[in-house]
Amino acid sequence: MNDTGKKWLVMLAFILFSVLLIGGFYLFTTPGQTVNLAFAYVVGLSMIVLPCTLPLAFVIVPLAMGKGPKKGLGMALAFGLGLSITLSIYGLFIGFVGQALGLEDAVGSAGTVSRILFIIGGLAAFVFGLSELKLIKFEMPSYKGSYPRFIQEQGDYLKAFFLGLFLGNAGVGCPNPLFYVLLGDIALTGSMVTGAWLGFIHGVGRATPLIFLAILGILGVNAVSNIASKTALVTKLTGASLIVLGAFIFISGTSHQWYEESFVHKGWNQMVILVTGGENSQIAEIEEHEEEPGTPEEHGHDEVVAEEDDHADSPDYIPAPYSWITLWILIIVPLLIYWVRERRAKKMTETKIN
Repeated sequence: MNDTGKKWLVMLAFILFSVLLIGGFYLFTTPGQTVNLAFAYVVGLSMIVLPCTLPLAFVIVPLAMGKGPKKGLGMALAFGLGLSITLSIYGLFIGFVGQALGLEDAVGSAGTVSRILFIIGGLAAFVFGLSELKLIKFEMPSYKGSYPRFIQEQGDYLKAFFLGLFLGNAGVGCPNPLFYVLLGDIALTGSMVTGAWLGFIHGVGRATPLIFLAILGILGVNAVSNIASKTALVTKLTGASLIVLGAFIFISGTSHQWYEESFVHKGWNQMVILVTGGENSQIAEIEEHEEEPGTPEEHGHDEVVAEEDDHADSPDYIPAPYSWITLWILIIVPLLIYWVRERRAKKMTETKIN
């Protein structure tokens, strides 16, 4: 590889790494209900830390390594394109289902729908977190056979493309709560075009860190092998994180009043206001209009209040006073059980050695 090729790849790797950082920042400073192209993209970025997407790196990185900078990058991009097309097809289908069920006319009940999606997403993340820590036996359906022969017989570029197209199915049942929020809002739009476009952009988000890892592999930095050597640690951190995140999102869906009154929500609002200067922030507007006299229309908050009213009209499934108790039980109990089990296993191992 000549110096010019290395420079271009290093520059591209830096850009992709910057995108990952900016995407993570956006994800943590944007209201969960704001589903748009940027949201779809950064949700795709966040998938790389989950077992439904990370294994794809073990497919594309070895394929791209040793092929030269131009061909290796081309194969990584072809893989990402195939992945994105598959997810766009799923988005199109979800949009079609929403249109067939008339969900685009159910915007008035969007608050209830989004809360149900939060509950489902939170439970999915929580259950998968328990599974990652081996507290329960649960496996997401996945394809474990060999690739179809017609894929293996293709040239390098087509092989990478068809692998992305084929393996794009692997992450559809991924336990990322935000992914379920994205799917739910696609269904609410009732638009196949919007669904396909959001699905494609989401796929691009999933492919971005995979392409970044592939570029590192082409440059001789095999980050995948480093990740593989720390699989046990990654699994533990993923499991614990999913339990905490799943429990919080589940409670946010079951008790919206608790969430609105919690220090987490208020602190979050203040952080967003500080970061954005209070501009173009729905959260800031909601907090402001609550303290202003007069009708919401006088202050131009009618649309924001309407969105809040959607949530206000939907019932709290767990009363606010019991929400904190439920949250801590969901987090502490499984983590405590895991800690006790690991400590016992460690003592038994030390006893056998001695």
